[in-house]
Amino acid sequence: MIRWITPFLGTAPAGSPDISPDIQVVDVRDLVDKNGNNLDAIRLKIEQGTALLEAGQRLVVCCDYGISRSNSIAAGILFRHGAMSFDAAVREVRRTTGENEIKLEPLNAVRAALRADEPVPKLDGLRVLITGGSGFIGSALSGALEGAAFVLAPSRAQADLSAGAVALDLLVKEHRINTLVHLANPRIYTSAQATGDAVTMLRNALDVCRENGLRLIFLSGWEVYSGYRSVDLLADETLPTLPKGPYGEAKMLCETLIGHYRQLHGLDAVIVRSSPVYGIGSDRPKFIYNFLDKARRGAPIQTHCYLNGSPQLDLLHIDDLQSALLSILTSDASGDFNVGTSQMTSTLVIASAIVERTQSASKVVQHPIADYAPNIRMDYTRVRKILGWEPSWSISDGLDQIIMQGKT
Repeated sequence: MIRWITPFLGTAPAGSPDISPDIQVVDVRDLVDKNGNNLDAIRLKIEQGTALLEAGQRLVVCCDYGISRSNSIAAGILFRHGAMSFDAAVREVRRTTGENEIKLEPLNAVRAALRADEPVPKLDGLRVLITGGSGFIGSALSGALEGAAFVLAPSRAQADLSAGAVALDLLVKEHRINTLVHLANPRIYTSAQATGDAVTMLRNALDVCRENGLRLIFLSGWEVYSGYRSVDLLADETLPTLPKGPYGEAKMLCETLIGHYRQLHGLDAVIVRSSPVYGIGSDRPKFIYNFLDKARRGAPIQTHCYLNGSPQLDLLHIDDLQSALLSILTSDASGDFNVGTSQMTSTLVIASAIVERTQSASKVVQHPIADYAPNIRMDYTRVRKILGWEPSWSISDGLDQIIMQGKT
């Protein structure tokens, strides 16, 4: 099937039955859809297509599947023939063909072939793009960076990483981004499908980082240790990951992929493993708000008791997480960092504290669960030694803030 970009320029898989004898073909199958293409060979393809358009011929650029090489060369032809920038040509190709998963390697090889003698100016200072920037953590980080860095937080519609890397790549180039903070997750993040979606989204972000020489900050989480059965496990960066469930498994696979890019491509990446985050602006962890709702209604509050006792969490206030991320962003730190308070609080204690603070008549009861709770607290020794970061919020102060917020 031919996908027409203009009435005279289209792309298609080679051998498409829609290519009639009156349509000229620019065959780009001798190029590769990865790095290494000869720039002179690319220029020859673009010149061939441009000459055909100038002669009033209809032409189709063909590769094996009509996805990456053909659309990359078509963007180059459109740039040469039309009165638009290369980025505008790429956007037009994506819009008219509906093809979002154009590989960055051939696309940026075309860019280099067309602009080989035009150096791109570098801009000083921290220039950050945050994926998932409209979320709870992303919004807090954007606010913290205000005045200290240029910050871009595109919406999902502007840069949907589940649909390819090109949109993000164009934004990075347009705004001269030098650091990418990857917070984006699938909307439903606890399903089996979300595991694959999370890896796909990260893979596209990694390709953008590789192609543009960006530093990556990736937010992982305590869930990579959630398969451990313990009463109280202090997790530092040397503890092997052992996830349980789709979300933790997705984070583990993402960390593994980042490690691969570090080794193969020399990627400058920081992995931040956070304990559970809470605070004003989020409804997570949901049990806190469930307890608070029941306390205000005087309803019984049911907590759980696992085979290894009451579940305990190392709860990190959003202000402390954003200060940790800010410390990492404004430094040249590398490697992995575990971030938390190193303090555990059981759900039973939290329920009792909420009842006391709200002067509720609710009764707190425990329900047995025939499974093990992970009970992980994060050892933040490394980030304290390297960056001087320490948490400042206690769970008591955090609960007071949430309870008072509900009264306003």
